[in-house]
Amino acid sequence: MRGHVMQPASARLARRMLVLLLALPAAPGVSAQQTAMESAAVQLAGPIVHSKQHALAIFDFSGPGKKVTVLGEKLADDFSAAITKSAGELQVVDRSRVEAKRKENHYAPEIVLDPLSAQLFAQELGAKAIIIGELSLGQKNALTVDLKAYRVDNGKGIQGLRISFPLSEDMAGLMAKNVSSYDLPDNLFPKYPKSNAPGYSMPSCIDCPRADYTSQAMERRLEGVVELVAIVEADGRVTNIAVVKGLPGGLTLQAIEAIKKWRLKPATGPDGKPVAVRQIIEVVFRVFN
Repeated sequence: MRGHVMQPASARLARRMLVLLLALPAAPGVSAQQTAMESAAVQLAGPIVHSKQHALAIFDFSGPGKKVTVLGEKLADDFSAAITKSAGELQVVDRSRVEAKRKENHYAPEIVLDPLSAQLFAQELGAKAIIIGELSLGQKNALTVDLKAYRVDNGKGIQGLRISFPLSEDMAGLMAKNVSSYDLPDNLFPKYPKSNAPGYSMPSCIDCPRADYTSQAMERRLEGVVELVAIVEADGRVTNIAVVKGLPGGLTLQAIEAIKKWRLKPATGPDGKPVAVRQIIEVVFRVFN
């Protein structure tokens, strides 16, 4: 049930970035992380205000690796608070609204790893600029955060900088916790066998109509793949649907609604009888001229 996978459209975003390494002493009672965040907020706010892209959205910071952790979520919250405080001219989208909108549209937290998807998501929030952060581990247990600000209308870079501060034990604990397990489909619904595992067959389509485009997605000519994990029951129904990778413009929800209506020939188990299995389903959206 796999389709062709769309390559990320990262080329749409500018690569140019000014890199600054902040090594600022912490004032008494103020953590190095807080000092670095506040300084970075001041330095990024100016160029964003100058670009006249005053409505700003800050997404969860990603990394290390292609994942979003609880630490990345918290640092994004902290940075949002710092830049809101430092630049009254900026209208910063409340982080709770960003999270609510993400869940409403069934986007996985990893949407921030696809620049084009993040850009379109920001448009749905009414943002004119976005800030994306990427975490990495440096020498001597230092945590490095690469911050990049982009325009939403054309994807061009506004400004970028790098901050670094010691990784505390508490931070390390938060970094070990993923915001979701959607990047690990085998961790979802573990009590169900995976289709095509030894002794198990794969479900097959009896009636699997295509998902419909939304008018918004058609106007933008959005294309790509919505990847889902679901249970195909012993009677061929699709249940317990979870999103691994979503698409903007309402396409994720359209994919979910479509597979709810599918009629499948169920998988069979080692005894040859129909059995419920865990299945990855990819719904492909293509615009044909």
